[in-house]
Amino acid sequence: MNSQKQVRSLHQRKYRSLSNQFIIEGSRSIASAIDAKAQIESIFYTLDFSKKNPSMIEMVNSIPSKIVSSKEIDKLSPSITPSGILAVCKIPKYQSFNKSKNIIFLDRVSDPGNFGTILRTAIWFGIDQIGYSSGSIDPYNPKVVRSAMGAHFNISWLGELSLDQIKEYKILGADHRGKSIESINHDNEKWALVMGSEPHGFSKSTHSYLEELVAIPKIGKGESLNIGVSMGILLYKLTT
Repeated sequence: MNSQKQVRSLHQRKYRSLSNQFIIEGSRSIASAIDAKAQIESIFYTLDFSKKNPSMIEMVNSIPSKIVSSKEIDKLSPSITPSGILAVCKIPKYQSFNKSKNIIFLDRVSDPGNFGTILRTAIWFGIDQIGYSSGSIDPYNPKVVRSAMGAHFNISWLGELSLDQIKEYKILGADHRGKSIESINHDNEKWALVMGSEPHGFSKSTHSYLEELVAIPKIGKGESLNIGVSMGILLYKLTT
């Protein structure tokens, strides 16, 4: 059973890396972890939560658990408004990177909500390999994990990557100045879809690897699409 001090330390990237653990919060994310047979080491929940969610408490009763006060859960949780239950989980042991499968590459994506949405969206479309550049946010940051809604447990590979390692892929960059996604021929060809950060776009080093820029045609008005929304539309076109 993790001590409360150990749980609080996992708010920081350094200690997540040292302990190989991260925090997951909320019934849906914890249920996803249990379904995926993730290594959950400790669970903390409030008495109020247990009264309102008896089926969830029954689900976790075989895992070392502790009832804590509302004040304690506030300290344990990295969230502003805790859900009333959180778990400490081992970082998943992913499979080796599979060069026969398509991949998404995130170039300096630093917004946790976007990163988590991308993970969640990717697995919806059957893309379960996600690479990211140095300078990207830690994928086990609590805000990323909360936004991903259990996606971490359905990915086959997640890790830092250099585009130099996937030169044999058709490397596509999502950019509003590119060709319409409708005109891209991707049949029977491995591809890597590169998404840049919203404020900065692609780094110079990443841009040099891009074989083709792909865009979503604008029908109405607006300056740009959110990166997670854009990727969902592009994946729909690339996977169907």
